[in-house]
Amino acid sequence: MCGKCTCLISKIFFDYKLENTNLIINIFIKEAFTKKKEMKTKVMAVAMSATMAASICPAVPAMAVTKEQVAKDGTYTSTKHVIDEQEEGWSEYDVNVSVQVSGGKIAGIEVTPGATYDKESDSYFNWAKDGKTIKGVTYPGYTSLIGKAATEDTINNWDVVSKATCTSHAVKQAALAAIQSAPGASTAVTVDTSALEASITKAKVLKESDYTAETWSALKTALTSAETALADKKSQDAVDTAKRNLDSAIGNLKAVAKETYSYVYVGMTWAEYWANEGVYQAGNTASSNEKDSRGESDKGAFDVVTRATANHGLHRGSFQCIATIYDVEGNVYKLAGWKSQTELVLTDGSTVAFDSKNKTIAGKTLDHYEVSGLKYVPVKVKTSDLTSLKEKYTVVENGETMFGGFGEVKLSSYTEKANVTANTYGLKEAVKSGDGFTFTERKNEGTESGIKDQALKTATGVEPTVKDASGSYGEFLRVDINGNYGDLGANMQAVTWTYYGNDSTYSTPLRTFGTKFASDNWMHKSMGIQLGLTDSLRCQLPEGTDGTGYWKLTVRALGYEDYVYKFEAKAENIVAKEQTATAEEIAALRAKVTEAEALNGSDYTAESWRNLQTELTESKDLLAKDKPTESEVKEQTTHLTDAINNLVKAEKDVYVLMNIPYDVFYKAETTNNDVKVDAFTSATKNKTRTGSLAGGSYHVNADGSDITGITYPVKADSSVDLSKYKQVTDSDSVSITVTNRGKTTTTEYKGKDALFENESYAYYTLSETPVNYKEVSADAGGNLVFSEVKGQEATKLEGVTAELLTESSYGDYQLNLDGLPEDKITSSNVNAVVVKTTDGTSYGMRHLENIWRGNELAWSTGFTDAVHNCPTSSEHYKSMMGKTIDSIEYYTTDGIYTMDIADLYVPVKFAKADSAVRVSDADVSDGKTTIEKNLPDDFDPEYSVDGLDVTLEGSTLTYKKADAVTPGKYTLTVKDKAGKYADIKVSFLLTTKDMPAAYDTENKKLVEAEGSDADALNAYIKNISSVNVDGKDYAASGRGAVTIIDKDGTLKTDATPFAGAEAGKEFQITVTATGYTTPLTFTYKVAGETPAPSQIDTSALEAAIAEADGLKESDYTADSWAAYQTALANAKAALEVKESQEAVDQAKTALDKAKAALAKAEEPKKEVSTDALEKAIKAAGALKESDYTADSWKALQSALTEANTALKEKKDQATVDKATENLNKAISALVKKDAGQKANGTSGTSGKAGSGSASNTNNGKAAKTGDPSGLFGWLGLAVTSLGAGIGGFSLKRKKREDEE
Repeated sequence: MCGKCTCLISKIFFDYKLENTNLIINIFIKEAFTKKKEMKTKVMAVAMSATMAASICPAVPAMAVTKEQVAKDGTYTSTKHVIDEQEEGWSEYDVNVSVQVSGGKIAGIEVTPGATYDKESDSYFNWAKDGKTIKGVTYPGYTSLIGKAATEDTINNWDVVSKATCTSHAVKQAALAAIQSAPGASTAVTVDTSALEASITKAKVLKESDYTAETWSALKTALTSAETALADKKSQDAVDTAKRNLDSAIGNLKAVAKETYSYVYVGMTWAEYWANEGVYQAGNTASSNEKDSRGESDKGAFDVVTRATANHGLHRGSFQCIATIYDVEGNVYKLAGWKSQTELVLTDGSTVAFDSKNKTIAGKTLDHYEVSGLKYVPVKVKTSDLTSLKEKYTVVENGETMFGGFGEVKLSSYTEKANVTANTYGLKEAVKSGDGFTFTERKNEGTESGIKDQALKTATGVEPTVKDASGSYGEFLRVDINGNYGDLGANMQAVTWTYYGNDSTYSTPLRTFGTKFASDNWMHKSMGIQLGLTDSLRCQLPEGTDGTGYWKLTVRALGYEDYVYKFEAKAENIVAKEQTATAEEIAALRAKVTEAEALNGSDYTAESWRNLQTELTESKDLLAKDKPTESEVKEQTTHLTDAINNLVKAEKDVYVLMNIPYDVFYKAETTNNDVKVDAFTSATKNKTRTGSLAGGSYHVNADGSDITGITYPVKADSSVDLSKYKQVTDSDSVSITVTNRGKTTTTEYKGKDALFENESYAYYTLSETPVNYKEVSADAGGNLVFSEVKGQEATKLEGVTAELLTESSYGDYQLNLDGLPEDKITSSNVNAVVVKTTDGTSYGMRHLENIWRGNELAWSTGFTDAVHNCPTSSEHYKSMMGKTIDSIEYYTTDGIYTMDIADLYVPVKFAKADSAVRVSDADVSDGKTTIEKNLPDDFDPEYSVDGLDVTLEGSTLTYKKADAVTPGKYTLTVKDKAGKYADIKVSFLLTTKDMPAAYDTENKKLVEAEGSDADALNAYIKNISSVNVDGKDYAASGRGAVTIIDKDGTLKTDATPFAGAEAGKEFQITVTATGYTTPLTFTYKVAGETPAPSQIDTSALEAAIAEADGLKESDYTADSWAAYQTALANAKAALEVKESQEAVDQAKTALDKAKAALAKAEEPKKEVSTDALEKAIKAAGALKESDYTADSWKALQSALTEANTALKEKKDQATVDKATENLNKAISALVKKDAGQKANGTSGTSGKAGSGSASNTNNGKAAKTGDPSGLFGWLGLAVTSLGAGIGGFSLKRKKREDEE
């Protein structure tokens, strides 16, 4: 059979993978007859051969891979024949293909031609390797398979376009056969999808709204394909292709232009607020000429609420509403809130006087006021429209202040900072429409309050009640909310009522009504939130309904999630037609008015009396009406009766001035800071006891060693038993003598001022109510509990500026305040100061250490241990680092003052300066020195030295200067570029051994030394630090400095050391200058003749020295004896020198003082011997509980506990001896258990020696350890133990000998 036939059979066999012999032959014959003519004659012979070949060849190798299966690592080969049936005379040849597999992937393919290969076929061969482009389409070569999974699918997917090149086709068939022949093929393809999964995740977080429709559509298509590829995991190639397509789609996304928004609070009218809220008559501003039962025009739609009285709506309306007051002269007052009951705060920050009783404002008669809408509605607005919005509306931007209300009973005024965001609850959007704006329906999707540092609140503890029909305020349906309603009421802005008729499922609303403050909504200071639906244009029931049925009431409040109350209104809740009050009903109200007028205001608390007066005025106004209705008369009678019944008898509150320790005082004043404020400990005993420096404080210790706390007014309730504490009266006084700056003064503190040096909680009874005070009560244990400071509100000080220093002589930080009014804040009237940071944390300051002369504050955070030898306290202040100070509050004897200052960041300190950075001293001529750094990783340093140009490389600091560098002290400053950390400043010396100065005896002046110059001399004089005259040092600068050498180098012969010196006297002078290691020494002689020496009397000094011989060191304390010996040595030296009578007398005086100060030594404490006790304890410890009866063992344990305590305390010998005696007795009293019981690990049945039982079996009683029998027992045990030990030793030795 010819080669061509054989090739054809092989092709059929491998191409079709057939195992049916007949089918193979049929295909072979068909293929052969399509070939060249000469082949036809050989068909039958070849067919027979093909039959034989097929019968012995399997269709697929037993271990061949299929489809997705990965070939086992290795090299696989196959040979295929290249033929071209269409080209006559074309030379056919074989291709040998070797496929290398590594790591489950095709690592390489080698293709070599067979022996019959003709060079003319090179182009075909190269196309098979590198690929070919046909009609604009590129078909890859076999090298494209490298790196792909070693699977049958990979090769099948190689698109060679059959017949494009016969060589490519043959190579593909050979490669396929090679892979299929791979022995031990592995399981399915391992496809790495991690990168595709990451791209899918990246795509899914993108938002469609951010991109153009076209690019987003392309992304969605690519994402769908990627997810399909991920699910199928068909092949690595398919997965990688899907990833590339998805990444490309992501990269091609085009962003749409975004509109930026601003978030603010806007003041708007009722009509503007309700316009898009889906309420009945939304946007209607019509009013009604019809008056309600109280003569008020509340029957309109969403028009302005108008009032002529000063009682209704004005106090309450200022909480959340836009309230405007008009006087009879047409002046307008835009109300923001209340400073007090008689002082209003206007929107521009100014204040005006207000008299509700006489109906005057700023001294002018009040005409009326209006409540026109809401002042703080959270709004979203395009930033481009914000300016226009601000031109037309009152806008409060984030960070600005919101203020409102008048605090009474359960209602509290507020001052908050705006913080509106896209996530603020109840947000509306301002939409510009022409020259104006409309406001969309509010969205309740947010989770934030819109108020800085305040979470969104939820109303809890409130108690709603559907009221029986009354109509006293013109309403036809009313709900009151009591319980914990105060904060909800103070923040209430608007209310909706949704009517569902008879739909108990609340599914289909019939109508929703919006409301207005004062007309419909109200909150009372003590009688709850009162909500009504007024019979008006804005509130009309649907036709065919009467108001009975199911309702949903919704309260919208600033900083709150909506409060919703669902209820069923019944006939008794719906107001019928109004009836005129009867004569009896009017008489009942008059009787209550008469009762109220007969009461005395001084008998009741101010608050309850003020409530009564309000209700009394309203009652009189109602009685003055022509025909008051039944409902309003009954309602007012109830209110006046409640006001009378709720009068609180005025307890004669006791106000005292009390000494309160710092930590107790500040506990209620410092928020978010639980670290106690310590007392101030002082080493300087005078300033603490000087009223002009420590006014407002008190100290317990008369020696001035501390400042204990604050003296402050206190209101004591009936639970406090003041008799337990010291009372200071006008007859008391304290005399304090102090010496400051060398001047001694004595001050007598009388009456309440005597608290300055007194006990904690000592008090002085005040005759008048103080403007500010703390309330104090006693808890169940009788301990005093102090409230925060109450009384007059703080006065805000404007124009105060602050400077924060991180380098201070008074601590780690110093805060200097400029602009404090000197008539309000002084060094003697400050009780306390609180520094506050933007995160709501407060820090209490103490006198002297933290508060100095009123306007300087300083504190330590752990890096300054002492100031002027006084230890600092830093724990309370450490957390301030890294925070921002924004306000300061002063508590003074005249009131409280608060000041908002420009934000001051407190940079962080992490170590003492010399621990963070250390610079070595160096010789001035070196030009460099070394530096050690220990900085945090996030400290970005910048180095500088004042007066020098410096550079730092590694640990070498190089310094230079335009002219010569002079010796002296220099400061290196290390600044953190990021600003997180405080500057670090460390000093170092540049020194020289050269002395540039000499003393000119004739002119008594320092002059240039030989070889020096004027600049060097001047530099030396400037650096003089001290001058020593005859052994005494005089500082050249600082407190107590004495100038001996003037700035020009002249010796001041009239300086203190030379005062009164006689002519001819010589002084030895040594000058020390910073940076100069060689001192300058010279002699100064006073001009004139030296006088004859005077006679010096030393007899008294000699006698004092002689007395020392009779004293014994053992009689006195070590410290006092050492001081005496020092004075004695000085006295002997003065006696020997006899310098002057003054020096001798001073030595004698010093010796006498030291002798008088000798302190007798205490008797030496006798050493307590515990040997016997320790022995007894050890003996007790060796006993076992299982050997003894429970009672005797219990007694032993009690004695053992006593013994251990005595051993630990070593109080005295008697106590130790007693404990020893008791323990020994308890041991002796131990009673052994019955002989039949197991004891000490043996049967204990016989009581014989060696049985382990110490029981006396004859009489059943245990032998006491103190008895002779017990003693012999212990002795026997010891001998037995000794024998056992010796025996054991012998046995061990014998064994060792045997082994040897």
